[in-house]
Amino acid sequence: MPCSLSTEQIAFARRFHGHWCPGLAIGIRAAEWALLELGHDTDESIVAVTETDMCGVDGIQALVGCTFGKGNLLFKDMGKMAFSFYRRADGKAARLLLKSKADGPKDAGREEHAQWLMDAELLDLFEVQAARWTLPPKAHRLASLLCSVCGESTMETRTRRMHDQVLCLDCFEAREPRI
Repeated sequence: MPCSLSTEQIAFARRFHGHWCPGLAIGIRAAEWALLELGHDTDESIVAVTETDMCGVDGIQALVGCTFGKGNLLFKDMGKMAFSFYRRADGKAARLLLKSKADGPKDAGREEHAQWLMDAELLDLFEVQAARWTLPPKAHRLASLLCSVCGESTMETRTRRMHDQVLCLDCFEAREPRI
């Protein structure tokens, strides 16, 4: 069946992303699956792990409600058009992998390809697999420390200690090792 999302939902994702393209259509369809199978996020109840940083991630943020800011949208740079979704309440999880045949009709332009993606059956677009990773922990607030070199406040887990100094990653990487 073609996309079951409302025209308002699709328009919202389009405005959120800023333009219409096949990548966004892929994300909208992945979000559609997540909404049908897991529901909408209510304060970190749904977690998404994306293996790509392309346009489709915006469809997931806009429609499912998973965001980097809430800590329930995670990026694992695998270079694959794959999205994993987890529901905290019962542990239900799945990984959607875009099928290679989802390239659409030969010689289709961007608009035609995007429309083809929106009209396709969900299971013709994605292979639904078991999730590869365990459910990520809930986001938690971490302490910030001041970098001894630049003075900028930095999340404690992103600092390094060198010669009794606390350094942010930028300053740590810029320092010459002392022998």
